[in-house]
Amino acid sequence: MRILLALALACSSFAARAQTHEVPSWFAESFLEFPHDVKEAAQDGKRLMLYFWQDGCPACRKMKETTFDDRAIVDQTRRHFVAVALNVYGERELRWTDGRTMREKALARALNIRGTPTLLFLDDKGSVVLRLVGYVPPERLLAALAEAKTR
Repeated sequence: MRILLALALACSSFAARAQTHEVPSWFAESFLEFPHDVKEAAQDGKRLMLYFWQDGCPACRKMKETTFDDRAIVDQTRRHFVAVALNVYGERELRWTDGRTMREKALARALNIRGTPTLLFLDDKGSVVLRLVGYVPPERLLAALAEAKTR
């Protein structure tokens, strides 16, 4: 019985580690006060890029390991955007651009996030100007960054 219990604990520990998705270190640490974040980004000549992800998502992992690790992506995103990561099942409380307070998962539902990863680009007023769903290779994201900064 002890062996089975030890095996169950080891497996659950491994599963918990395997399900953890790490956000790239160059993403912004946000208090999730989006009216403030939009305004602050605009003052710096930038816009917000929201990255919706979930644990266990192979496309999210590929996005992190390839696209978000590409030097040109990092440079262009940091130059023109403030990148913020949100878990589609997350419990962190936030204030959306319209002033409503909710949890990450409620925002994902409100914004009709149906797949991960999803990238939303906001303009300087907090409106969504571009949405990308699924894995985006570096060359496609570079084109989207150029488009999103001018919309």
